[in-house]
Amino acid sequence: MTSFAAVLIAAAAQQYFVTAGEGARDLSIEARIPAFPDRDGELSVNEGAEPFVSDVVIISADGSVPLERRGDSWFAPQCAEHGCRIRYGFALRRAAEGRDDEDLAALYGDMIVSPPGAWLLRPLRVTQDSTAELKVSAPEGVRFAAGLPPGVLSASSLGGLPYAAFGDLRVETIRLQGVSLTVAIARAHRRQSEEELLDWIRASAAMIADYFGRFPADGALLLVAPAPGKQIHGRARGTGGASILFSLGTELEIAQARGSWELVHELVHLGFPSVPRRHHWTEEGLGTYVEPIARARAGDLSAEKVWGDLLRGLPQGLPRKGDEGLDRTHTWGRTYWGGALFWLLGDIQIRERTGNRFGLEHALRALVANGGNIADRWPLRRALEVADRATGTKVLEELYAKMASAPVDVDLDALFHRLGVEEQGRSVKFDDRAPLAPIRRAITERR
Repeated sequence: MTSFAAVLIAAAAQQYFVTAGEGARDLSIEARIPAFPDRDGELSVNEGAEPFVSDVVIISADGSVPLERRGDSWFAPQCAEHGCRIRYGFALRRAAEGRDDEDLAALYGDMIVSPPGAWLLRPLRVTQDSTAELKVSAPEGVRFAAGLPPGVLSASSLGGLPYAAFGDLRVETIRLQGVSLTVAIARAHRRQSEEELLDWIRASAAMIADYFGRFPADGALLLVAPAPGKQIHGRARGTGGASILFSLGTELEIAQARGSWELVHELVHLGFPSVPRRHHWTEEGLGTYVEPIARARAGDLSAEKVWGDLLRGLPQGLPRKGDEGLDRTHTWGRTYWGGALFWLLGDIQIRERTGNRFGLEHALRALVANGGNIADRWPLRRALEVADRATGTKVLEELYAKMASAPVDVDLDALFHRLGVEEQGRSVKFDDRAPLAPIRRAITERR
């Protein structure tokens, strides 16, 4: 029997004791819930997971009593008033097969990926200082991994917890400057060896640590899931912890994986706080902009490649007819490349105003130093204020005020001319006499 314990205890904490059955097909869960401020005592799980919850009972010295269910919730007024112990089951494998949704439960080979909020039955209304404890036990041959950080977790974040997984996993911890990244690789027949994968992940994480000044999310989890063919796809999930679900084609050669952008892009997401959905462009734009720069600084990409891709990609982020500001137009081009343009302009303007002493990386390092990573949900304005304070400017706040609600058409030809970037056929030529050439070099030069 293997076990996992995230000790997140404070006074009157919610406590969950989870036991996985054979192959993690089913979970048996006992919860100890202190009194909470809800007269009706409403309990539930993440939306869509309710059909897979079964046999919910309150346990007392006199035995067990079934808990009343109405709609998608269970109601226990006595729980709210006095606290209680409940026991129930969760059909994890059936949820993965029936929903095939990584935000609820999904199968990747024999690995089941499911955020704990899908199977933690909990009060829907809790006080801000409520905390929780989670202990998971699994049978031999099954490992459990979750992207939960060390320290105390708010019970109000249980519904947004990061990815977790059950399965035949190789679990390793990578340490970077005192910060840890947990890597869980699902066993599968692949062209890449596990050691090759770990070396690639370690090198990619080091690029992120160098750019951000440290690895941005202590205790983050990277789940490597098998995928058919040569596909690569990643998705980051935070709030209450940090995780990346990374699907890697089993037919992909390790050299092809090393040459891809997706892993570093997803790792960048760990270094920015979770923000409301309308600001999604800040997160994806940051990944699009920082990924090639972090790789160039590590010698993994040439500066010509970085600036050539920006020159060709950024026009896709410009507003089209009928588009509004970045907070209001959520097309693919505006989200990824419009967001990247925001961060490029911010990087350039920070360097212009500070005589090239500071750049975007200094703003992002301040965010991470102040706890602003994917595990925490922040208002965007707070993130921009903290970032600007580090460079002694108002660049990012001013850019946001300009670009958030109204379309801004940037003269990219003029911008690249000032940077000294010129396209010649399929290649790029640099003009080191251009007025912003020192800024261009500072952004991508190898460290």
